[in-house]
Amino acid sequence: MTAIGVNLPRIDGMGKVSGQAVYAGDLRLPGMAFAKILRSPLPHGRIRRIDASRASALPGVLAVLTRDTIKVAANSFGAYVRDQQIIATDKVRYAGDMVAAVAATHPSIAAEAAALIDVDYEELPAVFTIDDALKAGAPLVHEKLDRRDPGYGRGGSHIIHDASNICLHFRHQRGDVDAGFKDSELIFEDTFYFPSAQHYPMEPHVCVAHFEGEVLTVWSATQSPFPVRQELARLFGLPFSAVRVIVPAVGGGYGAKSGIKTEGIAACLSQMTGRPVKLAFGADETFKTICQPRAKMTLKTGVKKDGTFVARHCEIFLDGGAYANSGPSVTEKAGYRAHGPYRIPHLLTNAYSVYTNTVPGGAFRGFGGPQVAYAYETHMDMIAERMGLDPFELRMKNLLERGESFSPGDTPIDCDLKEGLKSIAQAIGWDSRGGEVTTGAKRRGIGIATAMKDGGGTNKPANASVKIFFDGSALLSTGSVEVGQGMRTAFTQVVAEELSMPTAQVRVAALDTHYTPFDKGTNASSATSIMGQAVLKAARDARRQLLEAAAAVLKAPADAVRLEDGMAICGEQRLSFREVMQRHFKESEGEIWGRGYFKIEKDNNVPLGFPSPFWEIGFGAAEVEVDIETGAVKLLRYISLTDAGKMINPMQCEAQDEGAAVFGLGQALFEDLAYQDGQLINGSLIDYCLPRFTDLPSDFTTMIMEGGGGPGPYGAKGMGEGGILPVAPAIGNAVFAATGARLQAVPLTPEMVWRKIENG
Repeated sequence: MTAIGVNLPRIDGMGKVSGQAVYAGDLRLPGMAFAKILRSPLPHGRIRRIDASRASALPGVLAVLTRDTIKVAANSFGAYVRDQQIIATDKVRYAGDMVAAVAATHPSIAAEAAALIDVDYEELPAVFTIDDALKAGAPLVHEKLDRRDPGYGRGGSHIIHDASNICLHFRHQRGDVDAGFKDSELIFEDTFYFPSAQHYPMEPHVCVAHFEGEVLTVWSATQSPFPVRQELARLFGLPFSAVRVIVPAVGGGYGAKSGIKTEGIAACLSQMTGRPVKLAFGADETFKTICQPRAKMTLKTGVKKDGTFVARHCEIFLDGGAYANSGPSVTEKAGYRAHGPYRIPHLLTNAYSVYTNTVPGGAFRGFGGPQVAYAYETHMDMIAERMGLDPFELRMKNLLERGESFSPGDTPIDCDLKEGLKSIAQAIGWDSRGGEVTTGAKRRGIGIATAMKDGGGTNKPANASVKIFFDGSALLSTGSVEVGQGMRTAFTQVVAEELSMPTAQVRVAALDTHYTPFDKGTNASSATSIMGQAVLKAARDARRQLLEAAAAVLKAPADAVRLEDGMAICGEQRLSFREVMQRHFKESEGEIWGRGYFKIEKDNNVPLGFPSPFWEIGFGAAEVEVDIETGAVKLLRYISLTDAGKMINPMQCEAQDEGAAVFGLGQALFEDLAYQDGQLINGSLIDYCLPRFTDLPSDFTTMIMEGGGGPGPYGAKGMGEGGILPVAPAIGNAVFAATGARLQAVPLTPEMVWRKIENG
């Protein structure tokens, strides 16, 4: 009986819904102290003086961490640019920057003490928008930068702009764009704006750190335990073997929990107090920690009169906030994807990550994909409308075919994009649309969008091990983090399939960097596609060894033995895995240990330095109802389509795509971080609007293709990001179809829509 394509219940589901699962915030260690943070009230300022004497004198306070008390080997960190400090030493760069921290015997004492710290600032001029940051003579967020290397370890064209607010400039080119525009019969240019959004995982950032002698142990809600280990080792001058990161249950991430967030401060305070220290942010602090980068995007496209694309020039600006975080990677990904899944002979893209004095921007579900998909798919409908063409037909004419090249040298397109577009158009009733439907002040319209991103990340080595124990049970160990995507369940199914044993006999080990095989982090839809290959290889290695052991016990050739439902079978002989192991190892009580490794090989001829592991698609079709008197947009129907390659657990695949689409719905209609004079004014769930069940359409359909083109087990691809890509443009295109009002920015708030309808 196969374990693949089966809706196995989530192996972590019962523990989470029953409250039995243990998260980092649940930990209670003997003598544990509690930390609270003092944050800057200014968006930009120089620290003149810090007086922590009143805080230190408060009963119950164990330590106060400031620039005057910190003792580390290095006080700067960052995945791509080491521009952030554990605690601010010279300047604060956004309202919310961390200036000091207190460890105390109770959280309330720590909070009271933090409020007693007196900081004298010299306020500095600040920049709050991309345009302001790029002006000549603009105040610099960073005067000097510790860049890891000009290319941040990747291929492609990276340009350094010293003495500016440009953190990263990524340039991608093919053909001759100037010649392409000369050869074009029509040229269209449009600018688009995409909001900054908050990830808002249900569990905020939290960790517990404990220095015991020269060994630092951290329990953290992180998506990237091994990179966190490596950064902590460098910060504290320790070997990797002296830093241990343990990942309990994690309550969501969506990119927010990549890299160091709470761990550095908690570790410093533990070093100072000799106790374990817990640092748990509240929801309001999560808003001030990381966000999705805001985007300004200009697309210029040259076409023939029949609609054939000839050339495209993309200028992409992402607001990286005060610190780089993973923003450089997001920027190059956005730049690489900016022209969309279309055949365009001549292309030039410049993508910039720009520093501003706002909350740091970084990885967010889709890694720059939602921003650029909104731009190129809205631009697509605008071109079709100006040329009097059907938006569906214009897409079909220019979409890449399966096997075609997205970029020279990169992985060929691995799925049927045109079949996907036909499917959603048919499902939404594209051919039977009758134009505007009028019911009083209500107008209805439908819109479509197609999008694609390189999936699986770049430069991501994956390691896994599968052990078969003396009793015949199996244990999988992998560095991928279960952040709610169901990865542990899918991997269980792969191991059970390869070992021909019941899924109940397979367990997944807790993630502990001291014992878990290395992984670079869980992001970019890489768990099933990249780590899944390592899991598959480890399971097959264990299977090979088990067959050899069974053959030795049964005194038969290995190719004469087969495994089936936890049994080794040769002719009439049948032994359980337990019997095989016990007879093979006898009194030694040994184990079989299978190992697996998978990595996409580097190729400097590819723009990102590594071929794309697979292509993750997201097609969307929306029907909306717009009240022209109020501008309110109601989503009536939404159809999402993606390609899973091969569904290992269909129910989880559908849940991943639905969840991604709901993220897109929020960004399309109401999510945006609002600032006034550099102060975030909606940084709480009282003021910030997230999608609710009442916002979902009554007709919400997920369609999943199984094209078999993925690198993962049995042709599987990663999922979870494709569904977010087309939502905003599909809804925006539907609003235009309903009202004739073309908006080039989201979210489509009632006020924005109403003003556009009124003013044209």
